[in-house]
Amino acid sequence: MFKLIHTSDWHLGQNFYGYDRSEEQRDFLRQLAAIVAQEQPDALLVSGDIYHTAAPSSAAVSMYVEGMLDIHKACPDMAIVVIAGNHDSASRLESDSLLWRLAGVRVLGGIARDSQGLADLQRHIIPVKDKGIVAAVPYAHRNSFPKVSDEDIESGERQRAYFEALIEHVNAGNPDALPVVLMAHLAVNNSDFTGHDRNMTMECVEIDTLGQGYDYAALGHIHRPQQVSERARYCGTPVPVSFDEQCEHSVSIVTIEAHGALPQVTTTAIKNIKPLHTIPAKDPVDLETALALVEEQRNNVKNAYIRLNVAVEHYLPNGAQERAAKAVNAQQGRFCEIKKTALNTATGPSRQMTVEEFNRKQPIEVANQYYLEKIGRAMTDDEKAMFNYVQQLVEEENRQ
Repeated sequence: MFKLIHTSDWHLGQNFYGYDRSEEQRDFLRQLAAIVAQEQPDALLVSGDIYHTAAPSSAAVSMYVEGMLDIHKACPDMAIVVIAGNHDSASRLESDSLLWRLAGVRVLGGIARDSQGLADLQRHIIPVKDKGIVAAVPYAHRNSFPKVSDEDIESGERQRAYFEALIEHVNAGNPDALPVVLMAHLAVNNSDFTGHDRNMTMECVEIDTLGQGYDYAALGHIHRPQQVSERARYCGTPVPVSFDEQCEHSVSIVTIEAHGALPQVTTTAIKNIKPLHTIPAKDPVDLETALALVEEQRNNVKNAYIRLNVAVEHYLPNGAQERAAKAVNAQQGRFCEIKKTALNTATGPSRQMTVEEFNRKQPIEVANQYYLEKIGRAMTDDEKAMFNYVQQLVEEENRQ
């Protein structure tokens, strides 16, 4: 049996609305060390996004080093495998990789290549005693994967070819039929992206891009814990990175009885000592009601990050941010922002505009129609003046 703990997306060093999150992140690392001590797994897999930025502060790096050493001490015989995510610097993460091996930690920052520039698959294959084999693939853009042979393959197809060749290479060198675990940091199509920035473009792949022949895929990148197939899973963030990550945060405990058997997954919850709360949690309310709820929910506000969910007709009243901060701070919370939702008083559905109609209209007319349909009122004179001014600046820039 191969037993492992799967975690990812730690985002150490995140600056959250100007607040330092090191206290709750250190607490998570202490909880993880305690889980490791209790479970005594064969391996701990960290599937990317160790840091929140590619240039983490020295304090964040120290927190990572101290945490990893404590985790190693909790189970000295356990293998630890770490891959870089899209938030990490591959070279920075891998710079101390030889030193980390003294603590049983294998770190892979980038995709290895041989002297001919082809994929060096063997460097990504990590045997874990006589228990299992880990094939670890750090984050890379789909067009950045190296070729696996001299055969001419378009850059867009190299990612699929790489995963297929890697798993084939693992199984060719697995005479004892040990369980095979694939690590990767990427987005799989049809996953639940709740909690991610909706304006963020995310490169997605089909699950079959990862090939076949692995027993469990320990994925990172998506923040909501979920199965994407019977053999592939996102463990999710152990500490929420945004207010919209309203789900249980945990690490995944995975056991694989034998090569070919389905993995058995359980989760162990991570308690966040400084939770993220939106008030009210569902439908927005007016500012005065939201401020009153802060007082009523003082137990939830204390030691928490707070976002107010406020409905506005046009704009927030003057001093709204200051009043909100004062109300939250009075309950020993951490005020972050006011989430504004415009009251839509439009009486009918949006009307689709043909290309011909669009070309006949002036930009200000299109903007005014948007206001009517989405906000329920026409643009004010000040808004029209501002729009015309910006349009003038754009036209002048285009003429240069």
